[in-house]
Amino acid sequence: MDLLQLPSMPIFLCSLLFFLVLTKKWFAKFKGPNARLPPGPWNLPLIGGMHHLVGQLPFRALRHLARKHGPLMLVRIGQVDVAVASSREAAEEILQKHGDNFASRPALAATQIVLYGASDIGWSPFGPYWKQMRRLCFTELLAGKRTRSFSSIRTELTHELMRDISKSGTAPVNLSDKLFRLANAITCRAAFGKHREHRECFVSIVKDTCHVLGGFCLADTFPSLKFLDVLTGGMSHMHRLHHQIDEVLDEILKEHQDDAVTGDDGGRVEDLVDLLLRLKDDPQLEIPLTMDNIKAAILDMFVGGTEFSSTVVEWAMSELIRHPWIMERAHKEVREALKGKNRVEESDMDKLNYMKLIIKETLRLHPSLPLLPRLCRETCEVMGYKIEAGTRVFVNAWAICRDPQYWDDAESFKPERFEGSSIDFKGFDFEYLPFGAGRRICPAIDFGLTVVELALANLLFHFDWKLPNGMKPEELDMREKMAVLVPRQTELKLLATSRIPVPATI
Repeated sequence: MDLLQLPSMPIFLCSLLFFLVLTKKWFAKFKGPNARLPPGPWNLPLIGGMHHLVGQLPFRALRHLARKHGPLMLVRIGQVDVAVASSREAAEEILQKHGDNFASRPALAATQIVLYGASDIGWSPFGPYWKQMRRLCFTELLAGKRTRSFSSIRTELTHELMRDISKSGTAPVNLSDKLFRLANAITCRAAFGKHREHRECFVSIVKDTCHVLGGFCLADTFPSLKFLDVLTGGMSHMHRLHHQIDEVLDEILKEHQDDAVTGDDGGRVEDLVDLLLRLKDDPQLEIPLTMDNIKAAILDMFVGGTEFSSTVVEWAMSELIRHPWIMERAHKEVREALKGKNRVEESDMDKLNYMKLIIKETLRLHPSLPLLPRLCRETCEVMGYKIEAGTRVFVNAWAICRDPQYWDDAESFKPERFEGSSIDFKGFDFEYLPFGAGRRICPAIDFGLTVVELALANLLFHFDWKLPNGMKPEELDMREKMAVLVPRQTELKLLATSRIPVPATI
């Protein structure tokens, strides 16, 4: 019997091999382009890998995990899988090679409630509406010509801040608060025109919105337990904030609509609300704008514009205080470039090359958005690993910007590293992503940086700065706190000594 079976063995083995090949191909087709998921840390029941994030800010904790698990890892946060990219190569694949597939953002409770169903520019899903709003941003809302049209507003309000600081005498200046109010005032004037009564209420609204959008929400990490956010009051707080925002924006929009009907605009320059209301009636728009869409766009500009500009100048001044020799060189540049003048103008910015290097280095160490959030729309392969549809993604821009693989002496503040360098923040250098890259790169780079440059140049031109109470530079607290962006954990309070008197009028 054994002899009779021997001739059939090759046939059996060939058949088995053929079956295994077909089975492997079928499973590969069924499971997607690659069945191998990225590596990641070990998980606990219920909470997943959340225990790995305890005690540090998320971007710091994720960098620590990436050093062990690699440049692309999968971390389970509660009930949600999050793929984390921590290298230039991983970022490039996600943001450029698979740009359209990762062009959406995850739907979060705060963005849905506070930002009018995530119908703003920053958080709306990838699709026709988002494409239309982004196009309007680049061609209308934040176009170069319109940004330049707000020059007099920026100059006037920055001068007001310098006058205010010059009156501080020997008392410490709370730069964190004053810079936030400056950025908020500039955005208010650009958006609403000269409606000063709305300035103060929007300071608190923007601060509350930044806190909510950057905070932890149980429903986002434990979708099946979202009822607990209702019980703990988290959802109620979001709804109250949204109602407060809605009332203020309704009043502002009505004022602008009434002015348009009566023609009583006082001859003012068209502001951003005027523009949005005009676009609302544009029959050429593929998707008509609703009043809620307009409100979401306005709120987007306030949250991004206010916190970005103030946070960057705040960190730049912090780093300059910590590095007095760099501060001295910055003072020297601006005062020599503007010798004989008593004020700083936007036309002077091209003379301040070293100051621009300071801003670039500040953005490297303190990127405006340390974790770039994305959503995988369709299952795909990244760096040889399978990323499943619906997976949330973080590109850890903070970790990449401090990676010694790409940066010499990566943790040190060295503006000179950018001298003669072609690296910039336009989204093509994936080791440097302070504004993101690809489809979702920040559309307000020019608007925000113009405010940053003018404010920092004025602070360096008019005043010398030092820490109060005899503090040494190395004693300055440089810890961050989590919000929409990442400001200082403690407010920056400095002593200002006048060097170039601030003129009484512009």
